[in-house]
Amino acid sequence: MAEQNIKNRSLKGLLAGLGLLLSGALAGQEALAEPLRFAGDDNYPPFEWLSESGQANGFVVELGRAIAHQGGRKASHQQLDWPQALAALRNGDVDVVAMFASPERAQDFLFTTPFYFVTHGIYGPADREGVPNVEALQGHRVALEDGGYAADALQASEIEIIAVIRDDYRSALQAVLDGQADFALLPQPVTNRTLAREYLPLRLLGPPVWPRPYVFAVSRQQPELHAWLQQQLGLVVSSGRYYDIYERWREEIEWNRPGYWQRYAGWLVLGAALLGLLLLMIYAYSWRLRAMVRRLSWQLENARVRKSRAEKEMLHWEYHDRLTGLPTRPEFVARVRAHLLRAERKGAVHVLMVAKLSEIDDFICSLGFSTGEKLVSEVARRLKRKGFPALCYMGRGVFALLAQDKKALKDGLLDDQSIVFDGLELEPRFTIGLAQCPLQGADVGETLRQAETAMAFASRSGRSWMEYKQTMDPDPQNLFIIRDFRRQGREGLRVVLQPQVDLRSGAVVGAEVLVRWRHPELGELSPALFVPLLEQAGLVVILTEFVLDEAIRLAAELRRQGMPTCLSVNISAVDLLETDLCTKVALSLATHGGEAQDLRLEMTETCMISEPERVSMVISRLVDMGVTCSIDDFGMGYSSMSHLRQFAVSEVKIDRSFVYDMLSQKAHHAIVSAVIALCHELKLTVVAEGPEDWETVQALLSLNCDRGQGYVFSRPVEVEAFAALRQQSFTHSPSQEQA
Repeated sequence: MAEQNIKNRSLKGLLAGLGLLLSGALAGQEALAEPLRFAGDDNYPPFEWLSESGQANGFVVELGRAIAHQGGRKASHQQLDWPQALAALRNGDVDVVAMFASPERAQDFLFTTPFYFVTHGIYGPADREGVPNVEALQGHRVALEDGGYAADALQASEIEIIAVIRDDYRSALQAVLDGQADFALLPQPVTNRTLAREYLPLRLLGPPVWPRPYVFAVSRQQPELHAWLQQQLGLVVSSGRYYDIYERWREEIEWNRPGYWQRYAGWLVLGAALLGLLLLMIYAYSWRLRAMVRRLSWQLENARVRKSRAEKEMLHWEYHDRLTGLPTRPEFVARVRAHLLRAERKGAVHVLMVAKLSEIDDFICSLGFSTGEKLVSEVARRLKRKGFPALCYMGRGVFALLAQDKKALKDGLLDDQSIVFDGLELEPRFTIGLAQCPLQGADVGETLRQAETAMAFASRSGRSWMEYKQTMDPDPQNLFIIRDFRRQGREGLRVVLQPQVDLRSGAVVGAEVLVRWRHPELGELSPALFVPLLEQAGLVVILTEFVLDEAIRLAAELRRQGMPTCLSVNISAVDLLETDLCTKVALSLATHGGEAQDLRLEMTETCMISEPERVSMVISRLVDMGVTCSIDDFGMGYSSMSHLRQFAVSEVKIDRSFVYDMLSQKAHHAIVSAVIALCHELKLTVVAEGPEDWETVQALLSLNCDRGQGYVFSRPVEVEAFAALRQQSFTHSPSQEQA
């Protein structure tokens, strides 16, 4: 059993190692025309031997043929005496020999990755006592195979034995049988197989020793052949051919066939056990049959009662919420419809309200889910006391109710008394959306949807309630745009470039990469329309990946054309925090052969404040890669001077809302001037967005602004036109101002 476990563990480790071979394999060589010459032992079954018909046979032989066939070559096999096979490999008469790897042999040969592990065993007469280890052979006569690993290993060790050298392993076993040797130290697979097949009166006397890797060896003068052989062996393993060959030879290699008694004793014991079990089951069945008859009538009656009770309970809870006991949405719609039919005859007007506990999520996060459930249950109980014609709970702190008019809002849905849990006073508040129910032909489902829409708008607006208006409905075209983007992915997307100009020299020193989308049906779509939609739908990551990859590709092309240009790409908070942005940048740079210094990532202050520590870490990693980072739209959103210190940015872009009218708005002029001065003190480059005339450019230049990006220089242009624009110089002249 120990031997089998060692073999199994060795084989598992071997297969795992071979499975990883492909990842580090050398580039494949072209197949050679001449056959691959293998040599091996002529009497080493089941690995290799010469059959009675003179044909090479065995696991190693078949594996060698598979390797040669994988590489497009033929294989020839010579089965020789083992010393002759080793000599043939050293002399270059053959190309490959399978052998045990050892440091001594590694001096002459190059080895492939092992394709099997073989252990040696100490064998002797069946009546001899066991041998604990190889050292116990000291002073004894030990039969060894000429040129085998055991002979080499014992010769290199300090163990003094009387070596009895024989031509092959079978002759070594015969030496023990003839009394010419006390023990034989031989490979286990071939020896176990022979002992079992020939019923020799010998046995394994000790634990397995010397687990050795079985490898293919080639001469050290043929490193190219070694690399080719290594690659083909890996391909045979990865294609599954190795496992097919091993399964065909497995019973021969792992020889462990039981004797006659061992083969049938288990079945006899199992048969006796089954017979005894059958008799026991017959007796038990007769006893249980009588008891079953007595219980059946009682069980059937009890089951009928339980079924009736369960059906009533299931019917009730099918239309009621288990937490609050209120009707579910389908039951609520049915009750509202019935009530409105009755009210229609009286001409009474009703409103449908959807009310959500405004702070239910905070209650759950702070006090736990159990307290949140208690709060919902208590709110439901108080709403029931109000006597609304119809009331339901739709989950997650959302209630729907039918009221006669808006007076219920004035009176309040709940009484003024606080809700107390474990000494903690809670004062829940609602965010309410309401919709008027038509006097005739009311579609309750549609009215409920309108009330939910109004509630969502009230929640986003921070208001306590809002009444539904048709303008609240989302534009169906927006849904189609999101759907088409999901289906088409990057199809129809392209980028345009808007240059950034050095205000002092007038040279184009960079450009911002902007995305455009030509929809197959709607035509050219404005980024102001589809980019916010994709952000809301969580698809902006796909858009960023496209623009980022295009920017790096274009920057690499411009550099190859002798016009190195730093291209800017806008990224969102999702790109910074929810994706591995650094890995994407590195992969794209490697793919297109780009330079990190040609890429600038622009991020708004709003996306920086969500998780400033993580954002700072990502920006630092990007800067370490050589990527430039910039704060976009500075002055808008959550502006803070600490951002200029906390984040490793090297550029600030002043928002266009301060730049385009800075000549007419003194406050904006002062803001622009202050930002430029502050950034220069911090050694930051300043880019002004949105200048539309040369007077604004001159004003920016007088404030020592570094760069400008606006229509006064150029609108966004197609990629093909940017190369000419890149070489243009922008200085104030009447012709350019007129253009």
